[in-house]
Amino acid sequence: MSNVSASTQAKGVYRRADPEYKHALYKMHNGDSLRFCYQCGTCTANCPLSQLISVYRPNKILELAKLGIRNIPQSNAFLFCSACTQCTKGCPQGVKVHEIMHALKELALDDENARDYLLGGFEDALSALAEEIPFPISYSWISLSPPIDNDENDDDFYKLIREILLRSLAHTESKATPKKEGAAKVAVIGSGPSGLTAAWELCKAGFAVTVFEPLPEAGGMLMVGIPSYRLPKDIVSTEVDRIRSMGVEIITDAPVDKDVFKRLTNNGEYGAVFVATGAPMPRALRINGDDLEGVLNALDFLREYNLSGPIKVGKNVVVIGGGNVAIDAARTALRCGAESVRLLCLESREEMPSHEWEILEAAAEGVSIEPAYAPGEILGENGKVTGVGFVRCKQVFDAEGRFNPVLDEKTTLSVDADTVITAIGQAPALDFLQQLVDTNRGVITVDPLTMQTSLPGVFAGGDNVSGTASLIEAIVAGRTAAASIARYLG
Repeated sequence: MSNVSASTQAKGVYRRADPEYKHALYKMHNGDSLRFCYQCGTCTANCPLSQLISVYRPNKILELAKLGIRNIPQSNAFLFCSACTQCTKGCPQGVKVHEIMHALKELALDDENARDYLLGGFEDALSALAEEIPFPISYSWISLSPPIDNDENDDDFYKLIREILLRSLAHTESKATPKKEGAAKVAVIGSGPSGLTAAWELCKAGFAVTVFEPLPEAGGMLMVGIPSYRLPKDIVSTEVDRIRSMGVEIITDAPVDKDVFKRLTNNGEYGAVFVATGAPMPRALRINGDDLEGVLNALDFLREYNLSGPIKVGKNVVVIGGGNVAIDAARTALRCGAESVRLLCLESREEMPSHEWEILEAAAEGVSIEPAYAPGEILGENGKVTGVGFVRCKQVFDAEGRFNPVLDEKTTLSVDADTVITAIGQAPALDFLQQLVDTNRGVITVDPLTMQTSLPGVFAGGDNVSGTASLIEAIVAGRTAAASIARYLG
């Protein structure tokens, strides 16, 4: 520190520039793509999180990483990246921004000064996030690398982060929000991230909000979609309870069918309705044997695991699918006692839609990853699953990028299995809307600026509008809808 001026040290702005940090980053998975960043700012413009907290600016984080500066708030904001991939999709230079964010998290594990620079800004950024979303601890927890089960392998860096998160969870209090005199009532259908965000925002604005949730627990994907080993459910429950304590009424075991929807929109009790039902319907495999005993869909499997704990699976489990839900299902099957878990998917290893680090973590736990295979039929005897027949997939997408698999019928694979878990996608359940609201290709049509549907006073957002998306995108959709509903109600 001898070459740093006294005034700079006194201001606490000492920036430890370390060129070796940049070179270490270049050597990590897709880290070398950082060389092509020329600070256009497109990643920040596309980032949903940057709309919420100013400290999170992907282009600034990349600039500081190149310089090796790691002890100011902007330099460790990468910890809040939830890998929604919007930054990477928008980059004109092809920089793998979200993968670089993950590489920065991995580099932090071995940084002997990590504790010092973490304490220098993480809690401030967390406090800023808590002002903008109703579940900052749940969001932050899953944005980090999933916790490792064995304590002996757990590192001090992430232990410190979790300590900060749990301390913040214990010390934060929510006060009831006074309602406006004669405030309009708003009905929210669905208690997932989008629905709860909208309810929280509207409650803060003084409206009376009632949330209708079909499951026995509120929280949506946070409660029943993300495995408990990645996000402890007591954290979600605590943050949901805080939303309740503000004055939001959350009614569980309350599915909204056609009759209920008609009542919510027609009887004049509610001035507006926000539809945030997500995408809870698994897509069907539609091959021979898909109705055999032992065939499960990943959404139901994860939901039951999160609500009831480990469930019975066979010794040999096959998971069909290559996305994040498939990876979660495979890792969860191991925790339910499976001796062998094999994951097979259409996509090649490079095309698999799940994040690279999640694939590596699953493989490290014992999941066999076998890409480029299409399921042909599920085999069985006496009504029970005995295996799956696969065909080699030569190509998933055509030259125009459209889904158009090309199979090599001469190359087949037969896999023994007594449990098959399918994870090939999910879709919204919109029958309750009774065609009163315009839809297109299975999702609700809305004004992209206001989130209002074709039915006056009815708004929608989240996966039932965008298709399956990330947690942060659902949060932003809920915030946008809440602002529009507030304007609509005057």
